[in-house]
Parts: sequence; C-alpha cells; structure tokens
Amino acid sequence: MRMLRLVRRSSGDAWHVLAGCLLLLTAFQLVLAAQAASIETSQAFGKMADFIPAFLQRGLGQQALLLASFKGTIAFGYFHPIIVVLVSVLAVYLATEPAYDVESSRVDLLLARAIPRHRLITRSLLLSAGAVAGVMALMALGTWTGLHVFASSHAASWPSASTIANLIVHLTAVAWCFTGLGLAVAAGSGRWITAFTSVALLLVVTYLLDYLAIGWRPARAVAWLSPFDYYPAIPILAGTAPVWNNLLVLWSATVVFVAIAYWRFERRDL
Repeated sequence: MRMLRLVRRSSGDAWHVLAGCLLLLTAFQLVLAAQAASIETSQAFGKMADFIPAFLQRGLGQQALLLASFKGTIAFGYFHPIIVVLVSVLAVYLATEPAYDVESSRVDLLLARAIPRHRLITRSLLLSAGAVAGVMALMALGTWTGLHVFASSHAASWPSASTIANLIVHLTAVAWCFTGLGLAVAAGSGRWITAFTSVALLLVVTYLLDYLAIGWRPARAVAWLSPFDYYPAIPILAGTAPVWNNLLVLWSATVVFVAIAYWRFERRDL
C-alpha cells in the first residue's frame, strides 16, 4: 500500500507532463494515418522516393524505399526522431525523481516514516517504466483507430500487427534502458536538473551518433555504445532484423543500470 501511495503521489506531481505527452503521441499516430491514406489515394508514394536523402539510400540500400510506402509511413510513427527522443526523455524525466527528493529535502520526510530508502528507487522505476508502457499502448490505439477511420479502404497496404508490435517492443526497451540510466545517475545526484539534463543530453548525443552511423563510417566504430543502435527500425520493418539479440542487449543494460541505482542510493549519505 505504501508503494502504491508513493507511485500515486509522484504520478500526480508529473500528471501535466504525462497528459501532454500522451495526447501528443496519440494524436501524432492519428494524423500520420490520415496523411498516409491521403498520399495513397493520390498515388504519390512513388514521388516520395525522390526525397529520401542519398546517404540513407547508401546506408540502408533498397530498404530505404520502405519509407516511401504506406506501411512505412504508418510505421514511421514509431521511429520518427522526435517521437523516439520524446518517449525516452519522458522516461528520464520520471526516473530522475530521486534526485529531486534529495534536493527538496523531501527524502527526509519520506524516510522519517520508516520507509526503506530502496523503495524510492522502486517507485521511480515503476512510474517511469509504467508510463512508457502506457504511452506505447495509447500510440498503438492511435494507430489502430487511425487506420480504421482514415485508411479502411487501403487495408491491403497496412503494416502487419507483428511489425508494429516489434517496433513497440524495441522502442519500449530503448526507453526502459534510459529509465535505468536515469535512475543510476539520479541515485547519486543532489540536484534534479543536473541529473535530468546530463542524461537527456547524453540521450540526444547517442541518438545523433546512431543517425550519423548510417552513412558515416567513423561513427559506426562507436555506434554500438548507443542504445538506439539496437533499435534497427528499417530492418524490423523489412523483416530482416535479428530481434532477440538487440532486445537482450537493451534489457541487460537496463538491469545493470537499475542495479547500480539501487547500490548507489543505498550507500549515499542522505
């Protein structure tokens, strides 16, 4: 019951951020489905292939042409740069709450109630991971609704449910990896803005690194350091990605980061 109250209180404090992200990400899927249906009706996908950057075509080969298709446009809602970064930043925002507890001295009030300090890490872990899962569920609902409302006449061109599910699982795994990293940093930080900004900046840098690695050979040598490197969206869309290998790396990294968070928070001076 105490854990439930902790999660409920934290979710209440962050409700305005959660509600805004949920609305934006769900609406984006609806708009994308409407746009894809409009392009398909006008038979303009063939022209879109001319607008795919050359370095993407060099890096991805023929798979890059999937972006200029109905199913590619729908699936793009799960690996659009803004969407991927926003979901991960939301995870970091919620995961770094332990640093705010320390900065605001709220941790003294919480621990005065004989609450084991590790529960504060568990609370933020559950809130961040649960929020990401909720966002993914609403995004899937937005896609399903958009396809049935705006693109029912193009059902033959829809991406398969397994493809969308695979993209969702990978994006969730990436966001959870940053949840773990955010917890690990916040567990030893005395200021929330420092913890959040550090992880958020690292998130953006690693995304750019993975993006550059598509067409720039020097970046490929270190791209394995980026969690986004284990979310090969285009190969997933094409059905050629080694699914379990990537997920195991992301899940293993998450477990390591979470373990570090518990270890640091238990041993820090509060």
